[in-house]
Amino acid sequence: MRKGSGPLPLSEHGAILHALEAGSAPMGLADILHALGLPLSLKARLRTVLHEMALAGELATLPPCRLKAITGLPDIVRVTLAHLRSDGCAYAYQSHTPDTSILLVSGLSDGTFLLPGDEVLVRLRPSTGRNRLREGRPIRLLSRQISSFPAHLTACCLQADTTCLATFEPCDGRIDLTVTVSVTQDNAFFTALKPGVIALLDTTLPQTSKNAPFVITRLLGDCDAPDMAATLSILTHALPENFTPECEAQAHLASQSPAALAKADRRDLRDLPLITIDDDTAQDFDDAIWAEETVEGFHLVIAIADVSHYVPEGSILDQEALIRGNSVYLPGHVLPMLPESLSAGACSLKPHEDRLCVYVDLTLTAEGHCVSGHLGRGLMRSAARLTYQQVQSALDGCESPFPPPNTLPHTLLRTLAKAATALREEALSRGEKSENTHASDAYSIAFDQMGYPVAFKPRPQGLAQDIVARFMIAANRFVADFMQQKSVLGMFRTHAAPKAGQQVRRVPAHYSPVASRHHGLALPAYAHFTSPIRRYADLVTHRAVIATLESSSRPDRSEGETAAESGLQKMQILHALAGHLHFTERRAASATLACQNRLAALFLRPLCGHAMTAYVTGTTRSAVTLTLTKTGTPSLLFRSALPDDSGLYDDSHTTHAPWRSEATLQPGCLLSVVLRATNPARGTLTLAADSDAH
Repeated sequence: MRKGSGPLPLSEHGAILHALEAGSAPMGLADILHALGLPLSLKARLRTVLHEMALAGELATLPPCRLKAITGLPDIVRVTLAHLRSDGCAYAYQSHTPDTSILLVSGLSDGTFLLPGDEVLVRLRPSTGRNRLREGRPIRLLSRQISSFPAHLTACCLQADTTCLATFEPCDGRIDLTVTVSVTQDNAFFTALKPGVIALLDTTLPQTSKNAPFVITRLLGDCDAPDMAATLSILTHALPENFTPECEAQAHLASQSPAALAKADRRDLRDLPLITIDDDTAQDFDDAIWAEETVEGFHLVIAIADVSHYVPEGSILDQEALIRGNSVYLPGHVLPMLPESLSAGACSLKPHEDRLCVYVDLTLTAEGHCVSGHLGRGLMRSAARLTYQQVQSALDGCESPFPPPNTLPHTLLRTLAKAATALREEALSRGEKSENTHASDAYSIAFDQMGYPVAFKPRPQGLAQDIVARFMIAANRFVADFMQQKSVLGMFRTHAAPKAGQQVRRVPAHYSPVASRHHGLALPAYAHFTSPIRRYADLVTHRAVIATLESSSRPDRSEGETAAESGLQKMQILHALAGHLHFTERRAASATLACQNRLAALFLRPLCGHAMTAYVTGTTRSAVTLTLTKTGTPSLLFRSALPDDSGLYDDSHTTHAPWRSEATLQPGCLLSVVLRATNPARGTLTLAADSDAH
């Protein structure tokens, strides 16, 4: 920026932004001018330029309080839309701080219809109270995931001019608006419109009123079609579904290379009877395990698919995997992170086939404490692909229709169980938390030949499942310790301690490039390493660990770049990556739950009018939150559905007979409710209090 009396040129905004992004401490006008090598006489002009930059959204990504010392600048932030209310207002959160909540009190001035997931530039109103919800006005749409959304046709009304006024209810539970579309007789969809049909509505036209002029672009079918639950969950969450032809081609080419050709500098584990244990429907086998008893305790080997060999960093495959962040397992439908030729092919640890792996070799005491271990790249061959049912039947001594292969050592499964028991006892002794969560992922859904849900069954949580869980935690823990000891820049898994009165399961775990305590597992550091086929964070960990192993085996050749500069840049990249992976993880979990809810609504429809039981999971000002025992899915019992004499929301201390005592409505208690109606399009249930339950 040149000295002089002229205004600061627009082209130099980049220099100002670069100076501001170089740190996080508060800066004033004088500090910025000093950093740019400019005289203090330009303070007024700099203030004007900063005002322009703020309105353009260029300052919205700066660290909090970076410009706190400069008064008079508009409070502009980037937010992501979370929920549209029935009154047209919307809730949003700041993109870099998902726990914040901002109420958007208006729409965009150009009439653009906003949808959940849209990133918007917002000017905040002054805060009026310490705990008051901040309000803001949208300035500009920055990016959007989708421009259309599926909606459920609830009513058709033929007008005098022979047009049809179709009323739609969005299938996305985050949109509470009811919209109306006018359809003329010459429209291709006119004759197919009937209550219950799902249509895709386009929102590219400007909004002129509460009933926006949407356009029907496609009819998806009936709301209770067997595959509609997955389709709607994919559409409402903007899940990437198909891979590009270039990505598929690259994956196919990578999968053609025989694993045995890459065995140089790898430990040959093919004589070790490693086995995989998964659900009977699994296709992508990330991990294989083996154990033997020793004089001191146990010797374990955990082999993990070496996905990094097939997916080079920065490649088309890598970019596609990064966008997805993880595989999404919807009931009856899978959206893999990698193309099938890799996820279920070359990377999957199939039995009796050579596979590249990264292994963790551990030595444990009889009490489950790790005394030594090492990491390495290997070549393995799975001795058997076992299911949880097979392993549990064998451990229970029961007859199984699919017994483990006779080629396995007859003591292997018992040894695995003993090692897992030792690891579990060690975990409990260090304070690992365990809760009965009544979570929806604890249920599996069975389908008939047509694809309709016919049963919701609790997933067994026996010793077979615990074996895999304990071995994976042991491997992940060892890798996290290795990363800390070697100062490896990578991705850690952190879990904060709950606040007073808060349940452990309600505190979400996060990814972070900075190691921090995992409260749930009671570990000082933890990382995800054992599922690189289905989680991008694990792939990042693999690359970081492998790079460290390889660098320790050859002379340091890094010149021309200081370690501090390289580390700072890498840390910035990892921080951004952690935020993205947190988003994709929440998106996948939300989509899976939404699909389960829709299937539950379809499955429960014949039971309308019947009583059923549910676990109380909490209470809000407007409802009791429940988890149905029949499906394991969440629901709400609204305040309006409670009898007037329930006493739940009565602040008085009268002694009239309540429908349910306050103690009965505490989390974990069992409650009887009546199912009044179901909505498979949105995945919601209408419940009422069971007045006959006492």
